Amino acid sequence: MNLVDRATRKAESAELYEELREGISVSFNGGEIETAGSEAVRGRALRVVSGGKLGFASTAGGSDEALLESALVAASHGDPAPFPFTGRNGATQPVPVLDPTVAQIGVDTLIGWGEEAIQQIRDEFPELIVNASLSRGTAAVGVRTSAGAACEERRSYLSMSVSAEQIRKGDIWSVYASAAVRRAEDLDRDHLVGDLLRQLRWGREIVAAPTGTPPVLFLPTGVPVLLLPLMVGFSGMSVFLGTSPLKGRLGETAFDPRLSITDDGVIPYGPRSRSFDDEGVPTDRLPLVTAGVIQNFYYDLRAASLTKTRSTGNGMKGSPLGGGGFRVPPGPASRNIVVSPGAGSVDEMVRDLKSGLVVAGVLGLGQGNVQSGAFSNNVGTGFAVKDGKVVGRVKNTMIAGNAYDVLKDGIQAIGGQAEWVFGGLALPPILAEKVSVVTQ
Repeated sequence: MNLVDRATRKAESAELYEELREGISVSFNGGEIETAGSEAVRGRALRVVSGGKLGFASTAGGSDEALLESALVAASHGDPAPFPFTGRNGATQPVPVLDPTVAQIGVDTLIGWGEEAIQQIRDEFPELIVNASLSRGTAAVGVRTSAGAACEERRSYLSMSVSAEQIRKGDIWSVYASAAVRRAEDLDRDHLVGDLLRQLRWGREIVAAPTGTPPVLFLPTGVPVLLLPLMVGFSGMSVFLGTSPLKGRLGETAFDPRLSITDDGVIPYGPRSRSFDDEGVPTDRLPLVTAGVIQNFYYDLRAASLTKTRSTGNGMKGSPLGGGGFRVPPGPASRNIVVSPGAGSVDEMVRDLKSGLVVAGVLGLGQGNVQSGAFSNNVGTGFAVKDGKVVGRVKNTMIAGNAYDVLKDGIQAIGGQAEWVFGGLALPPILAEKVSVVTQ
């Protein structure tokens, strides 16, 4: 008897999520190989409804009995479960998420890629400490429910990250670049290293940051400062709880008409694409903002039930930016967030600036009142622009503002080259005003 059937002998209903992740990884510390080897993790997460309450438990090797008992104990203290587990069997048209060639990439190849990237950086910046990590593998994911759902899918993954650190008296500076893809041909190693080298060149000198409310050019890696509040605001649970500033505003023009955002779970080989979400509900393409107009919110099963609508296939484990894996229960979160590009490259956008600040990354993403849209972050990697040229990097600089205000009345330009960042966000650079910049 399988675990779902056994669970329904003691509970009203049950859902089992299983994930077998197998792969290899290598890491470099200070330019030298630190680790290289294989990895395999089999995780299971069980949700039950017992006494009308929801219980959740997970394990990476425990017995069926222990997992079931933990879920039942959690249900005795759990929240009411106003929804049934799905009885659907994923998408009728599976989404391409498995590249068989990824599994053929060996440890030696990953080591070679890492060594090549490190050498490229050291050729120009021999004094820097360079670290790198690479991994590849497959994840076999399945969802079974007592309502009859039985979804299974294999997904490939391939990732690479490189960082370069400079440590001097009174000056510690680090630059980071990464990419996560499902298909081997989508890993553009030259672009990744080239992006990191561009920032290192820009940052050779330390200069004063422009203060007040100068134009701020958010590179794709900096745009999440503006996007994270929206990812929370479009959550069906935030809408139900009344904490989203977007509640009751479907069909309203709430953003700049140049802004369009889509939550797309079915992009072939997209980093977070899948045929079904972590609750077994089929995924799809969900427009959130079209030409500034609010179109939809996204829902998992629970949020959909509370708001008397249907799940949009957004029951995802982890935070809006991922993470957490099988050990956390699903909730409403995005799949692949795609911001439609405009026109112009980063270099062209810089040339059009008389004076401004370029933000490549911040420290403490999500600081501030995310629900209201307010952000307040120290700039981790930023550069000053004067007369259309980057003149150096800035230190001890903070940016603050409200994402909803910036994206409604503060957009000056949207760049034409979107990049995948944070493992599931396809973002172009955005030039904005209405952002306060202060220095210490």
